Amino acid sequence: MYEILIVDDSVLDIDCILFLIDKYKLPLHATTAVNGQEALRQLQAGERHFDILFTDIKMPLMDGLELSRETRRLSPDTRIIIFSGYNDFEYAKTAITIGVQDYLMKPIVPADFAATVSRLISAIEEDGRLAEQMQKRTRLLKSHRLLLSVNNCLSKEEMDAISDEYSHLMLLECEEEFFSQEALDFQEKLEELLPFTFDYLNLYPTRSLIFIRQDNEARFKKESYLLSAAQTISLSAGEEYGRKCYIIFGSLQGRASISQVYQRLEKKIETRFFFPERTCLLPDNSMQSQSVSGHISMDMITDDLKLKDYGSLKQHMEEIFDSLKDEKTHSLIYVKYCFTELMKELTASLPPTARPDLVSLAEQIYTSSNITQLIDMARTLMEQLTSVSEAADKDNLKIEKIKQYIYQNYASPLTLDDIAAAFYISPNYLCSVFKKETGCNLIKFINDYRLQRARQLLLTTEMKVHMIAETVGFKNTSYFCQRFRDYYGESPESCRQKETRI
Repeated sequence: MYEILIVDDSVLDIDCILFLIDKYKLPLHATTAVNGQEALRQLQAGERHFDILFTDIKMPLMDGLELSRETRRLSPDTRIIIFSGYNDFEYAKTAITIGVQDYLMKPIVPADFAATVSRLISAIEEDGRLAEQMQKRTRLLKSHRLLLSVNNCLSKEEMDAISDEYSHLMLLECEEEFFSQEALDFQEKLEELLPFTFDYLNLYPTRSLIFIRQDNEARFKKESYLLSAAQTISLSAGEEYGRKCYIIFGSLQGRASISQVYQRLEKKIETRFFFPERTCLLPDNSMQSQSVSGHISMDMITDDLKLKDYGSLKQHMEEIFDSLKDEKTHSLIYVKYCFTELMKELTASLPPTARPDLVSLAEQIYTSSNITQLIDMARTLMEQLTSVSEAADKDNLKIEKIKQYIYQNYASPLTLDDIAAAFYISPNYLCSVFKKETGCNLIKFINDYRLQRARQLLLTTEMKVHMIAETVGFKNTSYFCQRFRDYYGESPESCRQKETRI
């Protein structure tokens, strides 16, 4: 259906046009106004985009020619049809300069009306096809440019320019062919799952890249935000496509080029062969301690602690213990040094109020008489960490699950009672714990996320404003437009037009 705004100070003429629309079964949804000023207010409100303006010339308050000028300014792609009982060539000449597509005389001949409107609808459809083709070409050109940057096939100036557009890279890899088979569907799924703007590139049937745009930078001050996004992607790939997807992300800060960061991620993701149980891998940290013994390195312990993967932590600690027990290979001083570094890592992950005194721990380590005492100390601290962390993370884990529930169901009506029932908690407790853990009101969080998704649809699709409102969960278009204006400081239509001009 296309939107048409019919403007005439004669109610009988309006009824006649509505009758003809129905008679010829034209795919039009009609809105009416009895004068130019009323029509202009509807255009300025931006609650919906009108594909066609059908207006009389002679009207009180504002005539049809002036309304046409304002329409052309506010909505350049709206088609305009002027109709009037005044057979004056001057009106037609003025209409042409304004950019009016057609000029009909009263009384309207039904067949002429149907032919004129059908012709405009065909032109709108053709423009839509051309815009879609242009959008496809633009995506192909962008993908080619990104591919050149990954392979370091651009000049330094071009590499720097394209790197400045993005803040992070996220590398996705599957053991079996996936991205070429499900490319478009999976990309659309990513757009639903991820609450930030990004560009997507298929590298191989088993590998793809997400380029996270700079305008999301403020959200990524905490590494946990990206980790949560990676976990969401991995979960969706497994549940909806039956594929195990390994994910690693890295920052483009410090003038690092896309090619350099990609090479680091490519090297890091190879470690998935050694840790098949992990799907989300943390990026390397240059500040992490180097090798403790053999192939066991402290960065594995650090990764385990960041991921709160206590099963893997226990396994890696036992491997370190087994390696350090070989006193023919390591000196006693070196073994005690390794345990001191391990205790530092474990202690740093405890809440401040639960941390033991590091000086006392160091004294116990360096005065111990055998390695068994050191292992017992480390195991005791690990059990304390597990117990304290699980209790401390209980609410936080629940909040992350609530967020994922919102991300997956934001388009549906979401009430406090619905969400609370989904997690078997009371609405009051839900509001309290969500506010405590996030610092944000739950309803505001839902609406803010809906508005972010709406803006993405405005900038990446040709959907009408009222359809976008319904798609993201706002049943009242006027309320959606007001909330959008409050959040972004401009109306949805103004946002779309500004980005289009840019």
